[in-house]
Amino acid sequence: MDRFSSDPEALEFVVSRIADEAQRDGDPLSEIERKMLYFSETAWTLPDITDVNDEFDKQYNQDDYEKKISQLISKAVRRARKQQTDEFEAWIQAIRRLRKDDRYLLVMVDQARVGSMFHPSRPPGDLWKLWGTGIGIVGFFSGLVWFINKLAPNKSMGSGQGDLLAFAFWVAIIGLILLYSVLRLFFGARKVADITNRALEWLFGFTKR
Repeated sequence: MDRFSSDPEALEFVVSRIADEAQRDGDPLSEIERKMLYFSETAWTLPDITDVNDEFDKQYNQDDYEKKISQLISKAVRRARKQQTDEFEAWIQAIRRLRKDDRYLLVMVDQARVGSMFHPSRPPGDLWKLWGTGIGIVGFFSGLVWFINKLAPNKSMGSGQGDLLAFAFWVAIIGLILLYSVLRLFFGARKVADITNRALEWLFGFTKR
C-alpha cells in the first residue's frame, strides 16, 4: 500500500528527513537551503520558488550545496535501511513517486549513491548506456552523411551538394536534440541547463577574444 496520497506529501516527507539529518549533524539547513529541495521547473513546488532560486544563486555555491544534501540523503537512507524497515520503505515509495516528475532534489538523490535502491529497474551501468545511446545516435547519422557524400557525384557546389549540406545540417541538429534529451532524462533539467549555459558562456567568450 502506498503511504503517500500526493506528490506534495511525498516531497514533504523527504525534505523533513533531510532537514532532520542536518539537525542531527549540528548544521541545520537554512530556509533557502530547505526550500530549494522543493525546486522544480515543471512539477508542483512552493509558490515563492522563483524568488528562492534567485536568492540561492546569489548566496550559495551550487556544487557545495549538492554535495552537502547528497551526503545527508546518504546518511539518512542508510540509517533507515539498517535500523527502520518502515522508514526505509517510506523513502522508497516517496522517491519512486517523485521520479515521474523533473525535480532538482532527484539530482542529489542520484549523487548520494543510494539511487539504485529507489529504482532497481535502472542498472548500475545505466549512465554509460545513456551516454552510449546519445553518442551512437550522433555517430549513426554522421556516418550516414559520410556514406551519402561518398556516393554523391564529385561536383562543385551545385544543387546536389547543397542538398547534402542541408541534410547534414539537420542531421546534426536532430542528433544534438536527442543527446540533450538523453542527458536531461538522467541529470534533470536544472543540471543540464546549467552545464549548457556554462558551455555557451565559454564559447561566446572564446569567440570574442
